[in-house]
Parts: sequence; structure tokens; C-alpha cells
Amino acid sequence: MQIDHRAIAERAYQLWESQGRPEGDHEQIWMQAERELKADSGGGGSSTAAVDKSLKDSFPASDPPASRLPDKPPSNAEEKWRAAGIDREPIASSKELERS
Repeated sequence: MQIDHRAIAERAYQLWESQGRPEGDHEQIWMQAERELKADSGGGGSSTAAVDKSLKDSFPASDPPASRLPDKPPSNAEEKWRAAGIDREPIASSKELERS
């Protein structure tokens, strides 16, 4: 099945804009548009574009949401500062941070 040149151009333009209008990637974007349209029309063989498209919204599924809590200093932070020869005020311990 032949895909309309205009449909490829329109899809390639959408991809180009969604990628921030990169310079010099026109051939890759055009080929991606062709692959996606072939996969959508059912005439694309073993293209992975349809799979990639369906997984896009679910990735990365393994990353937990951020806690928005301040980072705690490492337990050996004071030793590291001393080893580096830098004088600093002691960092509050994790127990002290939990109380505040």
C-alpha cells in the first residue's frame, strides 16, 4: 500500500515540531513518519512504531514519584569534610532533621 506523500509530510512536520524543530534530522524524521503511517495503515511488516507509541505513556513505570522532602546528608558527611581539610559547622543528623 502506497502512503500519500502529503500525509507523510504532515506527519513529519508534526514530529519535527514535537522534537523542538531540530536542524539536520529531516531524513530521520521523514523515515519515522513513513514507518508510523505504514504501521497505522497495516502495511508495515515488523515495524515497532505501534509498540513504541503504545508504551510511550507508560514509561518509565518503575520510577516512584518524588517525595518532595529535602535530601538528607550522607551519614559520613562530616568525615568527608574533615578528610578534605574543610572546616564546616556540623550537619544536623537525620534524627535532628526528622524532628524539625
